[in-house]
Amino acid sequence: MHWIDVSIMVAYMIGITTIGLMSRGKDRDAADYFIAGGRLNTLFETIVVGLSIAATFFSGISFIAYPSVVYSQGILLSVWGVLVCMPCYYVVLRYWFLPRYLAGGWQYPYQVLEARFGPETRTFAAGLYILMRIGWMAAMIYAPTVAILTMGRLDQKWFWPIVLATGLSNTLYTVVSGVRGVIVTEALHIPVIVFGVAVTIAAAWWQMPVPFGAALTDLAHSGRLDVFNFSLDPRAPITVWVVVFGVSVGNLTNYIGDQMSLQRYLVTGDARAASRAFAVNVVGVFIVVGLLTVVGLSMYAYYSHAVDSTLPANADEVFPHFVATRLPVGVAGLLLAALLAATGIPSGINTLAAVLTLDFHSRICTGMTAARQVWWGRFYSLVIGLLATVTAGFVSKLGTLFELSQIILGLFAGPLLSCVVVAVAGWRCSGRAMIVGMIVGWLAGVAVTFSGAAAPWVAPAAGGATLLVALILSRFDRSAVAVARAE
Repeated sequence: MHWIDVSIMVAYMIGITTIGLMSRGKDRDAADYFIAGGRLNTLFETIVVGLSIAATFFSGISFIAYPSVVYSQGILLSVWGVLVCMPCYYVVLRYWFLPRYLAGGWQYPYQVLEARFGPETRTFAAGLYILMRIGWMAAMIYAPTVAILTMGRLDQKWFWPIVLATGLSNTLYTVVSGVRGVIVTEALHIPVIVFGVAVTIAAAWWQMPVPFGAALTDLAHSGRLDVFNFSLDPRAPITVWVVVFGVSVGNLTNYIGDQMSLQRYLVTGDARAASRAFAVNVVGVFIVVGLLTVVGLSMYAYYSHAVDSTLPANADEVFPHFVATRLPVGVAGLLLAALLAATGIPSGINTLAAVLTLDFHSRICTGMTAARQVWWGRFYSLVIGLLATVTAGFVSKLGTLFELSQIILGLFAGPLLSCVVVAVAGWRCSGRAMIVGMIVGWLAGVAVTFSGAAAPWVAPAAGGATLLVALILSRFDRSAVAVARAE
């Protein structure tokens, strides 16, 4: 890698860290450190929050996974997962979930579960969430590591040094900055990523060895532009059914059951501001996924005609390889810097620290002062970051980054989605039944993971089993019946 690229990477990382630290609040209490006091509700602030939501879930994983899937499978995932499903997500959140959730006046994300099911269910759900996000953050550290190894043409001896550098730097930054700094820096990554990806697309087509029309014709003949695969084979990796019923459950969990999103909604303070922020997120997703989809198509078109003996066999490494070998000096450094910075790790660490501090520690050790809560929040941020960093060395065994993300989401997010939906909807269900349902749902997800079915089917299996078992058991639970009669 050219020294100019390295210099740009260093300058970007220093600059974005400085901006984040300057944007942090006073962090006098847990509400300020974890949800910014629920006061980011002006038009500009909700735009920043919306971009932060988009950046949180379009981290290094998506940055590598989307081009990889399009390169190997085509555009079906992007078309059905974004153009078709994202507007449906907006309708669900805008007109059903956000008004109901924010009407409760909750100060912290999973308080709704305690109010509806009791403290044991809140604690169990928080435990599932911790396991999910540690695995997710490990994947977030692993994704840019793959990119750096490929772009720098480094051998595997550099794997752990890069993992440690990425994980520890994000951890230390989060400990100091709090949620305000995290939101601001994540929002700033989006335009940088958009610029870098746009330059990548332009470079691929500018250097295309064949005419533009011929490349498009070859793309069509390759099947990469097909969007109507209705195969019923559960082992098929990407079909319309896999995306609509599989990937969508994981995505809905990101927006409804995930504490990172719930935290962002509480930051805005009311349903109108939260809906506006989510609309900005939708626009951001359209732009970023659209560009990453074109990247995947561009990579396939380019390498179908260009001879490159060093082209990696692993689809996850094709995009980073192109960036390293074909982009102009300087642009590669900026794009890699944005990828390294936009890991989503700070959001995950801050949210999990909130879970451990508020859902566990402060409920066990009652009477903690505001300053003490912040101290423990910083301590747990450090512990979580270290644990995710160590775990990153082992997640590669679960398959490609797309498969890895779908398995991690499915096992834990499916049960969490059902739990939050039932709580917000107010359906008759006891806490004991919900805990048993989440356990059964998790086991169902494990069974699907080892069944040979496509990875996206893990989430609907886990979520569906959780919902079915919880609602059926509640019909025989006297406490749930008593609550229903009282209501």
